[in-house]
Amino acid sequence: MSDPSFGIHGKILEIDLSAGYVRVRPLDPSLTADYLGGRGLATRLFYEAVDPASDPLGAENVVVLAPSPLIGTSAPTAARGHMVFKSPLTGFLGTSNSGGGWAWSFKATGYDALVVKGRASSPVWIDITPEKVDVLPAGRMWGKDIHALTDELTTGFEPAARPRVLGIGPAGENLVRFAAVANDRNRVYGRCGPGAVWGAKNLKAVRAAGRMKTRVHDKERYQSGYEQAMHLIRQAPVTKRLLREMGTAGLVELINVIGMLPGRNFQDCTHRDEDLEAVSGETIAKTILERAAGCYLCPIGCQRHTRVGGKGEQAEAGEGPEYETVVLMGPVCDIYDLEAITRANYRANELGLDTISFGSTVACAMELAERGLIPPAELAGLELRFGRAAVLERLAVETAFRRGAGALLADGSFRLAERYGRPDLSMSVKRLEIPAYDPRASFTQALGYMTSPSGACHLRGGYAVSLAFFGGWKEIPRFSLLQSPIAIRNMQNHGILQDSLGVCRFTGYAFGSEPWSRMLAGATGLDFSVARLEEISNRVAALERLFNLEAGAGKLDDALPPRFAETPIIVAGEERAVSVEIQERMRRDYYEVRGWDAEGRPRPDLLGRLRIAGRRP
Repeated sequence: MSDPSFGIHGKILEIDLSAGYVRVRPLDPSLTADYLGGRGLATRLFYEAVDPASDPLGAENVVVLAPSPLIGTSAPTAARGHMVFKSPLTGFLGTSNSGGGWAWSFKATGYDALVVKGRASSPVWIDITPEKVDVLPAGRMWGKDIHALTDELTTGFEPAARPRVLGIGPAGENLVRFAAVANDRNRVYGRCGPGAVWGAKNLKAVRAAGRMKTRVHDKERYQSGYEQAMHLIRQAPVTKRLLREMGTAGLVELINVIGMLPGRNFQDCTHRDEDLEAVSGETIAKTILERAAGCYLCPIGCQRHTRVGGKGEQAEAGEGPEYETVVLMGPVCDIYDLEAITRANYRANELGLDTISFGSTVACAMELAERGLIPPAELAGLELRFGRAAVLERLAVETAFRRGAGALLADGSFRLAERYGRPDLSMSVKRLEIPAYDPRASFTQALGYMTSPSGACHLRGGYAVSLAFFGGWKEIPRFSLLQSPIAIRNMQNHGILQDSLGVCRFTGYAFGSEPWSRMLAGATGLDFSVARLEEISNRVAALERLFNLEAGAGKLDDALPPRFAETPIIVAGEERAVSVEIQERMRRDYYEVRGWDAEGRPRPDLLGRLRIAGRRP
């Protein structure tokens, strides 16, 4: 194995909150070679440690966090961490990713992964430095929001020595099934409910303060990849201009132009131009933007720091809203009030809610209420209807504390809709709410949602919007049944690679695997050719699938809600839906290109080539 300082420390930090032990165990060099870091390594360590039948909110669930060998170098955007757990929202694999500086700071303490097991008898937090690891009482912190928690654990440090804090807010403490874990105040591991898993473990925060350096093994090789990557980032229109100038909300009007922006709980994709203009990235830039910023080592700078309410008592500042938040809390709820969306977004960030699942669950509740399926008495006096902007901020607070109408929303849209006899009104796959791209407007995106290992996720499923409209050499027709399975497999694999490298998905607008291959091989001194990286991605995809199968998922879970097959939308003057027959064909062909059988099980010969041993057939 290469020198540990060349990107790989060779150590895993394992903490059992039930037994009260902290131990360091060696990282098998073959795991780095086969799974890299980040998502890949975290998935493998998780798979080894967890019974697929375990209760996601029980002590037997395990949380694994991992940076990557590139973190600690100057590689663009290389500061993202990845978290893997069993999701309390879906019951299947939970996989979530975040920017910010925590993963960098943790890596600099000298570890390649953190594994947290068990459940503390009372609230605790973990303090990690290169010299020691402490599990400390967190009773005084319990109940604090993420911003207050971060302030408490970082006050008194000089800027150069300030630690990074990863923690939960009241939503996680109250076991909201889509609660997030946040670092740098507003950078979140949002999807699949990791905050609830932390809350169930009585784990409030993990603070990391490291200053260990990562050396580069082959500076010339690393630099050649780095320079090419930076050049391409500065040339690609999306990374050069759109994200830098308007943030992710710059996509609002673009996604509407291509007929893909959902409204009214995905009942349609029809919006008035003046309504969308009111919540667009351009309007954010003109009206509420204070400054742009970026995550650690990010040359793109898509963060938006905003202020609403003028200068009076109602004025407040925060971060966002991002594209997904704008659309899920906005048009999907038939709301086009930028200030209301922004304030609700601030509350979600502070209290620890995934804004995608929250917005979609609010929209589901609005449709249920309008259909008369939720008795008014159960809404605690709340007038819940599409277009009611005034309810957003209140519902964010009530959901985080599981009180009032928020108690109905706290378990996510599927359980909410199922409670009232209409699970079909939950716009989710595997119980994870669909992001802000309507699958009827792209068969490729539909298949990505269907086959994502974590449920409906544009990132874990493959971001097909880029394939159809600004993918450059990667572009394919968005309604191609022939090309969609291969394209989504490729996009998913590239996403696995990015998550395992600890880099931002937005770099994919500018370049593919080759610059990363040179940077990674140069940094570590190990063989990470493009072909080797593709093999790693296929291995991680197969292992994620095995866990889900062992946890009870099957072919029927790889499907869209009935609305997308039964109710067409108009795209470019033509009615479009994703019929059951189209879903079946795409799913069959996708399984085939993955090397899985007709039921979606990785074939034995594939597992043999990838050197994976499942726990059961």
